[in-house]
Amino acid sequence: MAAVAAGKKPPGKIRASARSQSRWIRGPADERAVRNGCRFNERLATYVCDWFAANLCHTKGQWRGEPFVPNDWQREQFFSPLFGWVRDDGTRRFRRSYVELPKKNYKSTMAAGIGLYMLAGDEEPGAEIWSLGGDKNQARVVHDDAVTMADESPKLAAVLKINRSTFNISYPATNSYYRAVSAAPRGKHGPSLHCAIADELHEWYGDELWRSIRYGFRARRQPLLLVITNAGDNLQSLCYRQREKAKAILDGTSYDDDFFALILSASREEAEAEIEAVKAGSCELPIARRCNPGLGHVIQERDLLQDIRDAIQTPSELPNLLRLTYGVWDTAVSPWLSIPAWEKCGADFSEADLEGAECHEALDLSLTGDMSAVARVFPVEREDGRTSYRQLVHFWIPEKTVEERKHLLDYRVWEQAGWLTIVPGAVIEYSLIREALAAGHEKFKVLSFRYDPMYGADTAQWVTEHYPDCEVIKFPQTLMTFAGPTAEYERLVLGGRLEHNRNALLTWQAGHCKVWTDSNRNKRPVKPKPNDIRSIDGIVAGVMGLSGAWAPPEPPSAYETDEDTPTVFCVEDLMEEEESGQLSVVSGQSPPESAETGVSAEEGPQDSSATDHGPRTADGRARKARTGRKAKAAAADPPPPESKVAAAAIETLAGGQKIECTATAYRRTIRDALERYALRLSDAGRSEECSAVLAEVRRLDGLFGD
Repeated sequence: MAAVAAGKKPPGKIRASARSQSRWIRGPADERAVRNGCRFNERLATYVCDWFAANLCHTKGQWRGEPFVPNDWQREQFFSPLFGWVRDDGTRRFRRSYVELPKKNYKSTMAAGIGLYMLAGDEEPGAEIWSLGGDKNQARVVHDDAVTMADESPKLAAVLKINRSTFNISYPATNSYYRAVSAAPRGKHGPSLHCAIADELHEWYGDELWRSIRYGFRARRQPLLLVITNAGDNLQSLCYRQREKAKAILDGTSYDDDFFALILSASREEAEAEIEAVKAGSCELPIARRCNPGLGHVIQERDLLQDIRDAIQTPSELPNLLRLTYGVWDTAVSPWLSIPAWEKCGADFSEADLEGAECHEALDLSLTGDMSAVARVFPVEREDGRTSYRQLVHFWIPEKTVEERKHLLDYRVWEQAGWLTIVPGAVIEYSLIREALAAGHEKFKVLSFRYDPMYGADTAQWVTEHYPDCEVIKFPQTLMTFAGPTAEYERLVLGGRLEHNRNALLTWQAGHCKVWTDSNRNKRPVKPKPNDIRSIDGIVAGVMGLSGAWAPPEPPSAYETDEDTPTVFCVEDLMEEEESGQLSVVSGQSPPESAETGVSAEEGPQDSSATDHGPRTADGRARKARTGRKAKAAAADPPPPESKVAAAAIETLAGGQKIECTATAYRRTIRDALERYALRLSDAGRSEECSAVLAEVRRLDGLFGD
């Protein structure tokens, strides 16, 4: 073991006064840790940095082959505090960590070095080290760096063994190993981990693996879970939850002696101000320098300046610049409604003024202790021939929630004004909401009722039974469903045509409501995390209600052809024939020769026989073959869903024709397929085709009431 150590590892346990620790006390969390008996061991911190210099070398760029000597910022902000702090029994203080750095600051190299140190330098018998990633390729990024380091280090190469087929690194002296593992949770519950390195946590989907490895450290005296990542853009992700915990510790609003936090980032305002300064001719980058300790070493300042100038010229690159250079999260989540425009939409009307008027109703129902809201949207014909809309929104919240949050928000003011009903107990009794719905149906002419099928199915059934003349429509909480009415809601607010009766609770929600925007500018409201006081239930219900009152425009004319009778796949007939593999086609004109279907012939319908719907002529087969070959050559990626019914629908749409199908076929098969297809097109950068697919989804939604 001495062959891979910079001298003998010093003992962890030390005696030192609290005053002697002052240099390493950098916040309230460290002050509290000292009060709890933790101390900083200078010798141990020095040993780890010296171990890196003695055994590791750089593997990339101009420093390849040179010893990995931690520079000042790496020593002071990362390695020394992470490994130097110990508990009163001499074991490491930090067992979990969150390290967020902008891109190109040697995150992967540092993480790979830690993996090798935990394998061969930490003197842990039977150590099990994992590099984790969102997929196998991501997990291999850090691990491959470790393999190269081990290969190019004479000391490590002499004592470590690398399996060239699995790239497993083993250390026979302590019967330890280091391997790359993807984030798929299957088979990850058994190991007794000494160290797990979670790379780019912002790219992980789901948290099942995270939950499973939490308990894999229990048999170790001083394990380490190292999270090392860039900033992300999903505020609902596992990564953002870990970031919030880390930030609370750094801010002194939360305490956890086991948790190491390092975040180098700027606020959006700071970053945007610096970008504006560069736009005005400045060459100074103090904010970027604060966020990027590798600036001038790994990253050249002139290159970063050029990146900023390029992003200024290409605004679509600004979100990536903010996220990857300045560590700004929520770059894909934007503040939505203009509050000055919203305030101008305030009008003097009441329920009595709208009595007997036609409206469309929507329910945003909470699951447990949060708010629920019912919105009613009334179309109003104006003298200029245009349509305006008035919205009435009422809210419910459990009394227990009000009491728990009374130090944060005064719900009683909204109750006294009549906007909110505070329900006794810990949850909202849905019978109270149904009573309010019944009163509304007596007072107004409710034409339709929209609901979230996840939670509102029982209430929807109640409406169907009691008010058969009211059309009851599911409103799935998806981007595709929200895109049209969300855009229209915003447009109407900006145009002063979506009036509200100065509902203070609704106005409060409008002030902090944000939307998720995809690459094609489709939007949907983003609900805050559970237990966040900043609810948006009334706005969501208003958007849902507007979707009934507002008539969406017809799909773009790109769907129409100059031919008299376009070819249309009879999807309703395919439902029965799917299992046997038979697909039927209406005979008629072929898709335009210039159309790029985005679907290969192999992935679409494959029946070449005549059917009851009309024969396939040789010319028809030839035209279809040409279309398939062009599609395959033009865009084999993204692939369509596996279902042949869905493939037939997608090929029809991609050929420039409308989809004809039954409501059953649409709900069972086609809608989800089109939504996935649109996302694949968006990911592939094919925004026009993605928009066409979304337009067809909205048309079919309107046709079938989905």
